[in-house]
Amino acid sequence: MYRMQQAVDKIKKDIMGKSVLEVACGTADFSVAASEFAEHVDCIDLDDFRLNSVVAKCPNITFERMDATALRFADGTYDTVVVYNALAHLETVIDRVVSECLRVVKLGGNIYFISSFSMDKYTIKNKFLPHLSDIKLDYAVFNDKTFTYVQINKQQ
Repeated sequence: MYRMQQAVDKIKKDIMGKSVLEVACGTADFSVAASEFAEHVDCIDLDDFRLNSVVAKCPNITFERMDATALRFADGTYDTVVVYNALAHLETVIDRVVSECLRVVKLGGNIYFISSFSMDKYTIKNKFLPHLSDIKLDYAVFNDKTFTYVQINKQQ
């Protein structure tokens, strides 16, 4: 859980007391770590077979089976949206995932694509960042010893 805590600490200001969505959550370990600070965390994935059993014990986490390309949340629902260690799995649909994340995040909110996996980092560098540039979406990239973070702030 240390790695997730490290990622949460890096973006804590955008999680503290906020509504957070984790897209393609897998085990939802990121959601569990974020739930210590967030007001509420929703996490979604296509299935729940990897889901950490701790999620059911966290009163401020809700899990739903859902497609990341067709989120069933209203526009502007979340302060922060996170895709953690899942970008390579979403590579073929990333344009629709970005569009959906932008739709459900509030104006002034942030979307983070966070990865420690080499396959995700490859996708970030060679496919994701070029895609963001092609669609003229402003973003910031920062790194620490473990993670690459791509931050998109919704301005309009």
